[in-house]
Amino acid sequence: MLPFAGPDIEQAIRHTFTLTLLHNAYPMVLFLGIVVSISYALYKPSRGSILLFIGLTLLLLHFEYQKHIVSPLLLQTQVTLATETPRYKFIWLTEKFITKIIPFLLLAGGGSSTLVAALILRRNRQKTIL
Repeated sequence: MLPFAGPDIEQAIRHTFTLTLLHNAYPMVLFLGIVVSISYALYKPSRGSILLFIGLTLLLLHFEYQKHIVSPLLLQTQVTLATETPRYKFIWLTEKFITKIIPFLLLAGGGSSTLVAALILRRNRQKTIL
């Protein structure tokens, strides 16, 4: 495969490539779906194609949020707040806050800002028509 590398290096490169593909298969498929759905939405715009694009994008963002933000943050928070006697109720509350409440607040904030922007744009459009 590689003329300048030995068989052990070739095997290490092949192993790294395979594990990278296996580790990132789900986000890669979602990204491919996003590219296909946005291409289809640009080719034939419809409500369904836009909703498919938004849904796949939200799935990808959720996956990356859970994988790269929630798990390390939850572990770090629980280690930081650990005491000699474990407080299971407090650990449960911390876990629910990080995994349920913060994502809901982020979604509600994004949704409300989008709604406000849409209302402002609609109001500006109505002023220009009158």
